Amino acid sequence: MENDGKIIDSTIYDNVLIEDEIIDRLMISKCKELLEIEEFNVVTLNIIQDIPQKEVAKMLNKSQSSISKIKKKALKKIKKFMEGS
Repeated sequence: MENDGKIIDSTIYDNVLIEDEIIDRLMISKCKELLEIEEFNVVTLNIIQDIPQKEVAKMLNKSQSSISKIKKKALKKIKKFMEGS
């Protein structure tokens, strides 16, 4: 009977992970709708994949300040969407 608690805890943990994954996928899908492709790429690389802006700039053949502006614009759109939800 001691294992019953562990099994329940494991099941709850697995369900939370699945729910988090679903939410993440829905957010990514919504971001694809909200953002221009360039904005989506910057957000994906810099925020989701945690690649520094300087490296993202090199990858996308842009300046770091340009990446910063694109990211700021994208985050503003996401924030506006989140506040409206």
